[in-house]
Formats: sequence, structure tokens, C-alpha cells
Amino acid sequence: MQDFCAEFLKLSNAVQIHMGMQFDYENIEMICLCSTQIVICIRHLEQTINLESASGLRISASHQHFIERIRVCLKRMWACFGESSSAQISCVEGASFFQLLDSLLDSLSAFTSFFESTNQHAENLFDLSKEIKTQIDLLLGQTLSFANVALQQDKKALSALCQKARVMRDGSAFQEECQACSSGRNSNYANQKLKALTLESGLSQLETYINEALLRLVFNCFIDFQKISVDKIRNILRTEHVATADEYIADFDVNLDRATQIGVFAIAFAPSLKLKTLVRSCLASFEYLDTSLIPSLYANAADLHSELLEQHYNEEVSKFKCAIQQIIDSHAMVGCYMQLLATGIEAAEKHFDKTQLDDLTLMGFIILEHFKPSVNQKQLTPQAQENLKKFVTILRECKAILMCAAQVETQRILKRFKILRSTLRNLHGCLAAAEKKVDAAPTNAIATSENCANEGLLINLAASPTSSILYDTRRHRNRSLTQQSMPQAEPFIRAKPSECIRRKQSLRTAMFKRQNIFENHKQPSIISSHSASLEIS
Repeated sequence: MQDFCAEFLKLSNAVQIHMGMQFDYENIEMICLCSTQIVICIRHLEQTINLESASGLRISASHQHFIERIRVCLKRMWACFGESSSAQISCVEGASFFQLLDSLLDSLSAFTSFFESTNQHAENLFDLSKEIKTQIDLLLGQTLSFANVALQQDKKALSALCQKARVMRDGSAFQEECQACSSGRNSNYANQKLKALTLESGLSQLETYINEALLRLVFNCFIDFQKISVDKIRNILRTEHVATADEYIADFDVNLDRATQIGVFAIAFAPSLKLKTLVRSCLASFEYLDTSLIPSLYANAADLHSELLEQHYNEEVSKFKCAIQQIIDSHAMVGCYMQLLATGIEAAEKHFDKTQLDDLTLMGFIILEHFKPSVNQKQLTPQAQENLKKFVTILRECKAILMCAAQVETQRILKRFKILRSTLRNLHGCLAAAEKKVDAAPTNAIATSENCANEGLLINLAASPTSSILYDTRRHRNRSLTQQSMPQAEPFIRAKPSECIRRKQSLRTAMFKRQNIFENHKQPSIISSHSASLEIS
């Protein structure tokens, strides 16, 4: 172990020296991910050895688990050093949801914002419309993948938006209008522009709802991390019927898929390579544990191997939650909880349900966890800090009164939650005022340049829990069989013009902290050129 660590340290130092000169950004991200995973596995191997010394037992399954992961990571790193590494190290196939969305809106700009000034032939516009149709199909596929793990009410709404409502219908209408214009049967370009504007509006509506559904999913996922613990599954396997255990395990698997979905979206908006690597490392650990943790409980719930994997899982969950809290925008997080709280109070007034109020209380403590990282504390003004203290006090009172709910009148309980809602509204107002000041502040030119570079170098991350993060597990291979015939997104992703203007600011910035990007003064040599990569607004 010591010899391996010494050699790995030499390798890490050598890679760090040549990282910026010999590797592109995709390779750098993969190297950072693999290095992080190797360090994690080494640390847990050390814990395994120490536990073996204390217990006098050989835990061969744990050795095999972590050594195999180290081998996989070393192979992926070795692929990064090859000449044709770009095709080998792709972590996730396909373009991300927001890459497709940005490319779609850029393509539609030829029919909307700049329509009057374009001199393109009808045939060229028709070819562009066919690309748009292909991108819409890919976008809808990824949206439905997200809907598969979304909350039940959001699943129905997203399916309706994709299949029965605006996007699919408006996309077909736009394609028909472009075909009519190209054939000369109907050269009414005003109708073509109207259809493009309608489609653009439908895409914005879809984006807005995904933002809202994603935030609600974060709250639900974090609560389920507490409710569906590995220790609880172990106890159920020991004492309860097999059917009961299967139900909890199914919920456990669903929550891991939800965490993966949240993480994939968060990676695209992480403000730094370090934070992005942390999230991806957690997802990679979840990916491998998904195929080994539960089977270890079935084999022997009291086995030391299952306890080591449980400890590893709990550590990754803790790191994942902390990283996501640093990426999510505070104003949007509090605003979402405020809506959930208002809806819960209204439902409790009609039919009192203590379990529902318990969940609202747990969500309140998720808000408290959100403001623990220093990066989020810095956003709080003195007035916001005062409101946060009041919120903590009322939240604890709500938790206390629910513990003795059987002896307290329903109206008194609801009164506590209404006070909590009022306090939360004050906190939300302070965050909104602070956010306006931040948006109005000048941006550092050096930071802007760095952000521009990072935004353009995002690797493709498919917004689907069916995609592999790092490890080619059996579960991933089975899932991939259903995706082999799907169209690939990359040939249809259009390079974003440097002069391109989004019709409106991306609504997804309401959830994730936006890395404000202001383009530098354009040089004569690049006035008419296209950016080599896609920008995330």
C-alpha cells in the first residue's frame, strides 16, 4: 500500500506539471475525477486493513471492491494520455439538456431576432429547420428521462408538456411551415417567424418547469437520504418480511437515480473544477455502490464488508449534499421552500396530516444546512442573518410542537407554521434585495475571462440517470442496450455565434448560481467568426 501511494504521488505530481500544456479540458476533468476516486479508495482500503487488524478477520470482498475501482480509474487515466484519448474518455455520451436548449435557441434566432436581416435561401432555412427538429427530439428524450425520476406530480406535467402540449406540437407546426416555404407553396415568412417564436416560448416554458421540478426534487431527495438509510434496510432484512425489504430497496434505488439526475445538472453549473469534480466523484461512488452495497446486505447484513460500504456511502452522501448546497442559489432555494410551505399549510387546513408537516420541518432544516457553507453565509446581509436566526427559532418550535401534536390543538400547530412562513418570507426578501445588488456590481475582467473559458469547455453530460459517470457497471450496460439506436446530438449542435442574443435570460439561472459572462471587446479577426464551443448563459 505504501509503495503504491508513493508511486501514485509521483504520477500526480507529473500530471499536475503538464496538465495545462498537454491535455484538453475533457482529459483534465477525467484525470481529476479518477485521481479523486483513487484517493478515496486508498483511504477506505486503509480503513479495511485497520479493521482487519482489530477484528482478526480477512475482509476479502472489501479489498476486491476498492482495488477493482482503482484499476478502472488507472485505465481511464491511461486512456487520457493516449493520442486518441478524446474518443475514449468520454464520461457520458450525448449533449446535456442545456447545451441542446442553448443550441436550439441559437438556431431559432435565424428565424426570429435576425430574420429580417438574413439573406439565406429557403433551402438553407429548411435544412436548419430539420436540424432543429432533430434537436427537439433529443431534448424531449432527455426531458422524459428526467421525468422518469421526478416527483409524481411533476412527472405528469413534464410528460404533458413534451407529448401532448406545447413543445412537440409547436415543433411539428414549425417544421411544416418551413417545408411549405421551401417548396414555394406558401412563402409567408411572417408565419414562419411566428411559428419560431411560438416554439421558443414553449421551450422557455419547459425550461422554467424543469427548474422548479428540479428544486422540488432536491428537497425530496435529501429527505429520503435520511428516511431510507442503509442501516434501516439492514434492520428490515433482519426482522421484516422480504417484500417489505424489497419495497425499501426499490425506494433506495429510485433515490440514487434522483441524486444522479440532480448531480448531472449541478455539474454543468458548478463554479469551479474542484466543486465539479467533487460532485462527479460522489456520483461515480454511487454508481459503483449501486451494484455492491445492497447485495452485501443480502449476503450477510452483519458482515464487516457491508458495514465498510455503508460507511463509504454515508460519507459520499454527506459530501454530495454539501456540494449541491454550494451550487444552488440561496434565493431560489428559499423561494421554493416558501412555496412548498404555503402549499403544505393550505393542505393541512383542509385535512391535518402530521406526516406532511414533519416533512416540511425536515425541509426547513435543509434550508439551515444550505447556509452552513461559508460561500453561502457570505451572501447574508446583517438583516438577512437576523431573519435567519428568527427562522431557526420558529423552526425548532414547529418541531417541538409536532412532537406533542396529540395534546395540542390543530390550530395552534398551524399558527406556528404560519409564523414560520412569515419569517421565511422576510428572509427571502432580504436575499432578493442582496441578489439585485450583486447583479448590478461590476464584474472582474480576469474572472470573466476565466469563466468564459470554463463555460466553453464543459464536457457533454446527458441529463439522464441512465448514463455512466465513470464505471461500466452491469446495470449501466443493461440500460445502454435501449439507447444504442438513439440519434446522436453532436452533429446537430451548432457553434454559438459571438453576436448571438438570447431572446430572454435563461430561466434556469433562477436555480443555479449564474457565472456572469460579459464578452470582451470583439477583435476585428473574430467579428464574423463562430465560437468553437457552446456557452452556458
